[in-house]
Amino acid sequence: MAEPISISIAATKTAEAAVTAKEVLLESLKEPIVKETPIKGVLSEIENSSLETLKTQNEEVVNTIRESRISQIELNRENGALREEKALGDIQKEFPESEGFKYHQEAYLRDEQGNIIRDQLSGEARRIDILVEKEGKIHKSFEVTSESAPKELQLAKEERIRQTGGNFILDRDTGTLIELPKNVTTEIRRYK
Repeated sequence: MAEPISISIAATKTAEAAVTAKEVLLESLKEPIVKETPIKGVLSEIENSSLETLKTQNEEVVNTIRESRISQIELNRENGALREEKALGDIQKEFPESEGFKYHQEAYLRDEQGNIIRDQLSGEARRIDILVEKEGKIHKSFEVTSESAPKELQLAKEERIRQTGGNFILDRDTGTLIELPKNVTTEIRRYK
């Protein structure tokens, strides 16, 4: 009978040890294993780069680019207007009103019925910056541009339009059509 008692005492001691080990383990889990972890920083970074935040940042970048492009377009338009003003002044000195010359600005190429003609390739119309007229005849045609802007495509478009009958402009003062002679080609004037 002595044996069962020793087993029972051993089992009790083992059970007590297991309970003590369990208590120690539970107690250790109450305290953080690592006091400071980089997890907080990582979570903050994840939160700041969430999809919603990225969308907002993307919209801000797109808006900044859009505003920049709009500003550039407005600047180009202003610079273009200043170049045309300068060119008109130069042209008026070369072809003075006192000698009967008249100036037509931003005139669309039209057919003999007065319809604006579009280029069959690009689908675009063509406006010539400045035309010089005297006694109902066009003497000069000018494209005014910056020092570096390429104009080959624009002049090619003009040539295609003229080949399909777009050889007239509308005199805004009189409402009459004025023909551009075949020998008058548009000259490019470049300004800063």
